Amino acid sequence: MKKIIILFAVATLLFLVACEDRSDLTAPVAPSTGTADFSRFVTIGNSLTAAYQNGSLYESSQVYSIGKIIADQVHTSFEQPIISDPGIPGRLELHSLNPLTILPNGGLGEVKNAALQKPYNNLGVPGAILFDLVDTTDFAPKSVARGNPYFQIVLRNQALGKSVIAQALNLKPTFVTLWIGNNDVLGYATSGGTKGTDATGKLPTDPNVFAFLYNNVATALADPTDTRKVVAANIPDVQNVPFFTTIGPKIGAALIDVMAANPNVVGLFYQKAGEGVASSYATPEDLIACKNILLTLVSSPYAGLVGKPTGKFYRDNGIDPAPYGIDTTQAFGLHPQNPWPNAFTLDADEIALVQKRTAEFNAVIKAAVDAHPKSWALVDINSFFAQMAAKGMVVDGIKFTTDYITGNTFGLDGVHPTTRGYGVITNEFINVINTKFNASIPKINVSSLPASIPLNQ
Repeated sequence: MKKIIILFAVATLLFLVACEDRSDLTAPVAPSTGTADFSRFVTIGNSLTAAYQNGSLYESSQVYSIGKIIADQVHTSFEQPIISDPGIPGRLELHSLNPLTILPNGGLGEVKNAALQKPYNNLGVPGAILFDLVDTTDFAPKSVARGNPYFQIVLRNQALGKSVIAQALNLKPTFVTLWIGNNDVLGYATSGGTKGTDATGKLPTDPNVFAFLYNNVATALADPTDTRKVVAANIPDVQNVPFFTTIGPKIGAALIDVMAANPNVVGLFYQKAGEGVASSYATPEDLIACKNILLTLVSSPYAGLVGKPTGKFYRDNGIDPAPYGIDTTQAFGLHPQNPWPNAFTLDADEIALVQKRTAEFNAVIKAAVDAHPKSWALVDINSFFAQMAAKGMVVDGIKFTTDYITGNTFGLDGVHPTTRGYGVITNEFINVINTKFNASIPKINVSSLPASIPLNQ
């Protein structure tokens, strides 16, 4: 018995010592960041930087923003304008899969840390275009004029800096991520080519204006000593985003059956800019392949009306009577006098313009990065999404594609990533940082992140 007691005492002592030693061994240690200094880390951009998701900005997404994940991986502080769930506006939620029913949450979140006495480290402003980084218009009236509350929410007080760039520099950043320019082409695309960000408000931002503004931003952020490091990301092709690749294939598949039963149906008639009566139609094959025509996700409530005599689109948009030449007693989408609306369509010419501007903007971004070879690096998000659209990818045991909802990458609004999607993108940033600056920052295990399609319960 004495031997048993002694053995038990020794075992207990060894256990306690082992526990004490393990505590010392597993104390968190910041990874090597190489030549990069994250002590004052700032992220600049738009909704993608802010971690906008499912049509809203809310806390349970923000805590997995690109900047926040990186900050946690390198053990540095990172303040964001935290908005309580369900966000501003109330996020989209999935009510039913069959039929697919997605509705906004009727609630509204609140900003939890608006009284912070310094600029936020995350200066991503949803809806921002490149010009907004240098614009010094007072944030409050600008939010009202643009119908966008985020300028006031993120920037708050002009005493902190009269522009996004001014607030970023106020923090004296040692490391910056810059992902901007998406909305300079995306706004045109998501409107079906009916609105834009150029001087006329009808086209994407003029490439010369884009170059001038981006170079101004780059000059402001550049450090002559190369001490401050900047990682910039480029702009993905809209054809790799499910907002543009979901509805067309569904209508195309349905048209195959319709055309088999009715040889008079030739395809989907659709308006081009300035047209009333349609002069063009798309074959099912083009719709399914998203070739020469893209239909926007916001048109989904009208997809089931194709072939029916309806003027719902015009009623919903307060266009009464319908434009000259439109006959809503004809089969919607299947007759040139009741075509699929221009506002829901990117035709071949509009697609070509979007691709041209995307290439021009990306060339400007690359040139700005190349001008600072020691301290700037490029994340090629365009190639990343092209690869994902072509083949998909498996990360930490999860398959990611660009399919709507089921692909794990994009959320309910069809443009912004899911939480795991943001994780995969963040790992691309970390890869570039590690390679460029001789760092060893661990990537996030995306399977540890929550699946984030909000369900209405």
